[in-house]
Amino acid sequence: MKFFMNRIAKDTAKLTIVSFFLQGLGLLMNIIISNKLGTASVGIMTLIFSLFSFIMVLANGNIFISTSRFVSEEIGSGNGNVRRIMRLSLSFSLVLSMTFAVISIFLARIISEKAGGAPELAVSVRIIALSLTPAALGSCIRGYFNGIRDVKVPCNGDIIEFAAKWTSLMAGTLFLLDKGLSVYIMIASSILIGEAVSGIYYAVKYSAEYKRFTALPEISPRITKISSYLKLSLPIAASGYVQMIMSTANEALVPIMLLEHDPSAERAMSEYGMFEAMIIPAVFYPAVILTSLSNIMIPEIARANSAANTVRVKSLIGKIFDRSFCYSFFISGMLLTAGKNIGNILCPSDSLVGETLVKMFPVVPFIYLEIVLEGIIKGLGKQNFSTLNSLCEYIIRIVCVVVFVKLFGFTGVLISYYASNIYSNIVRIVFVCRTSGVPFNITGYLIKPFVLCFFCCQLASAAVKFIDFSSVFFETLIYLCIAAIIFVIMYELDKKLFVRRKVPSAG
Repeated sequence: MKFFMNRIAKDTAKLTIVSFFLQGLGLLMNIIISNKLGTASVGIMTLIFSLFSFIMVLANGNIFISTSRFVSEEIGSGNGNVRRIMRLSLSFSLVLSMTFAVISIFLARIISEKAGGAPELAVSVRIIALSLTPAALGSCIRGYFNGIRDVKVPCNGDIIEFAAKWTSLMAGTLFLLDKGLSVYIMIASSILIGEAVSGIYYAVKYSAEYKRFTALPEISPRITKISSYLKLSLPIAASGYVQMIMSTANEALVPIMLLEHDPSAERAMSEYGMFEAMIIPAVFYPAVILTSLSNIMIPEIARANSAANTVRVKSLIGKIFDRSFCYSFFISGMLLTAGKNIGNILCPSDSLVGETLVKMFPVVPFIYLEIVLEGIIKGLGKQNFSTLNSLCEYIIRIVCVVVFVKLFGFTGVLISYYASNIYSNIVRIVFVCRTSGVPFNITGYLIKPFVLCFFCCQLASAAVKFIDFSSVFFETLIYLCIAAIIFVIMYELDKKLFVRRKVPSAG
């Protein structure tokens, strides 16, 4: 067990470091583009990326999750024959992505007219359509490497995709926009370049794996027919479809309702741009460690679950809960105490970012826990519950957007996040505890995280009072670093004391 947990910790650390680096650079790029083109242009960029994400989810059918889970379950069952699994997964993703690529190309003009009517948007949709197949196949191969727990390949693929996409995007922003290049076409082209380059990388890495496992003797796998594969994969795809359709509907409604409250189109797009490109990335940036942990835990739980190893499943979920509750409470405290300064660093021209980060601190634990809870639910194979709960979550969010954004403006967006996240994640916690048999430990999951968070904030605040800072940036950075160090020390001390309490002394 100790070996497995050490390996999980190492793999999570690798994914976290890469994700921290890439998301940090992405946030920096948003700030640079915002300073050069304005926050309204960032809102347009966010809409294009949302459009790509929407079409991409439709085109790949959540293939990363299904491939990762099926490969893990195949290995966990003792067969270890992933040849047939990968053949079915790659065929499924190829057919699905090419189908949606053709549909997107033919419907590009209609999509453009419905989304605002800019002629360049139709060209952008067609460019995005060309990226669907390499992106889907790349996701499938990423799922394979995640399933066999070779996280180095997905990490390198993410770096390559990020570098290709953002290099082309920044080059277009700095050198080509002034020469008449449309911002729509520039963003779509950067997406195509990033997916194509990373797709080539994944194809090269998978070719070596293909030669290796095709040389092994043929063993009958758990999934032998396309009908069996579809029966298992379609619920996973449906979950992704529901989440993306409802999320896209919500994101489209936000600027519309902001316009209903404030007829200034510039201000509405500016608020939307700051929320999607600065506030949400800032909130989710520390969550990359939980995202990495979730991606690692899906194949681990699926493997243990397929082997009917309930002891290991409970152990994994208990450890995930302990780490996730403590970490999410800590980040919540950091937003409460340093949110205004962080917002001032991200967007000095508008106080909305800092004020919103502070206001979101109570809901952050729920937002963060959703990441790991969804990973646990997918690992347990309870996809139908995930789909239904996500549907309820987005219905609540959309109703709140329609009602409260029109009445209260941007405050209504926060109300929608509070209502939907608190409800849906309490339901997820109850479901996971009942399904897995893991009891909810109030002391370990609520009281201890709160105490840790309180002491970290108080001790870090006391420490920075003795330092004379030349800027808000350095003051905030030092405060966050001191608080993080204190948190790690206190958490590790608590773990050691817990082990001593559980293990009786030899005397």
